[in-house]
Amino acid sequence: MKTTSKESLSYERRFLLKISITLIIVSSMAFTALAAPTDTSGSTATSLSPAYTQVTVSDVTLDPRTFATGDEGTITVIVQNTGTQSVTIRRATLYDKDITLLSSTTYDSVGSIGAGNQMPFTFTVKADVPEGIYYPVFSLEFQDTGFLRYPVKLEVKNSPVVLSVTDKPDTFVPGKKSVVTLSLSNLRTNAIKNVIVSPNASDIEIIPQNIVINSLDPGQTVKLPFSITPKSPTDIDFEAVYLNGPNTHQVGLILPIQFNNDKTQSDPVISNIVSAPDGNHIRITGDVTNSGLQDAKSVTVASGSPAIPVDPFKVYAVGLLKPDDFSSFELTVSSESPDEVPVIVSYKDQDGNTYSRSTAADISAAKTPKSNSSLSYIPWIIVGIIAIIVVFVIGYQYTKRRKQ
Repeated sequence: MKTTSKESLSYERRFLLKISITLIIVSSMAFTALAAPTDTSGSTATSLSPAYTQVTVSDVTLDPRTFATGDEGTITVIVQNTGTQSVTIRRATLYDKDITLLSSTTYDSVGSIGAGNQMPFTFTVKADVPEGIYYPVFSLEFQDTGFLRYPVKLEVKNSPVVLSVTDKPDTFVPGKKSVVTLSLSNLRTNAIKNVIVSPNASDIEIIPQNIVINSLDPGQTVKLPFSITPKSPTDIDFEAVYLNGPNTHQVGLILPIQFNNDKTQSDPVISNIVSAPDGNHIRITGDVTNSGLQDAKSVTVASGSPAIPVDPFKVYAVGLLKPDDFSSFELTVSSESPDEVPVIVSYKDQDGNTYSRSTAADISAAKTPKSNSSLSYIPWIIVGIIAIIVVFVIGYQYTKRRKQ
């Protein structure tokens, strides 16, 4: 029995010893956890972290989104306090060895950012650098200790905005309205804004005077129609002015205006001219044919100066002549008109512009000169007198012979 009691006592001591050791280990682990450094991944660590570690960058915007070499713009960094305590910020800045900071003293004294609040920081910069990608660093210094560093991606790209001619007539005709269509293409990687396309020229009518586009997205192309009515040969200087962020850029295009015959316009031609006397007047007849590819409208035929037109056909109205169509006409002029009479055909195109052309008509064969009309009977009178004389002589000779 004694041996059994000793063994039981020894067992209890060992059991108590194990429990003691276990309690010591658990206490040590708890103490270690309480004394451990900040761990942002756990709730316990967060509550013991320095307050400034809860200030993070939540958003970054650039204007323009993509700079061109020499452009000025803004970088706006928004920071947020995700913690439960207010944090005092001593200073905020942006620095880079290539990108020029124009607003260097804006945030020398900032203040506090409350728990759950946001605060924007905007910097004006100039990208007077070649094409490439740059990383100016946003720096936030806190009042007591610590700092925040955040690199901002800034791209410099000189992709162009292109102004070109997409449609124009084969030739320009004085006084005739034509439509010229330009296209404006944004080949940049960011939108451009406040685009104004304007033509500059003298002695020419252009409608509209300018076209405004509020915004043109990357890769977008727009058509720009202009109605042009030239009076003389000239050059039209088209200019597109636009904004890349706050920066003004421009691109130009020169369109030469040279005159030539329009291959498609209407072309009334006078033919088969015949003149004949008509009482005290001369009648001129002929045909007018539209040998062009467009309708000839309001076609009229008249005799031009120095001819003297008289009724009933001072002017002959033909009206509409379609391509390859023809119409006869007749005119009456005074016999006092010169031998060569200008026959003028006038017509209008689809825009209402008036054109005319002249063809000479020889009317000399149809004239009967008044000054020679009485003299034309003299030869017949002489012939008659001679005939009478001959008859008288023959009769006299015949009578004389019979008496003998």
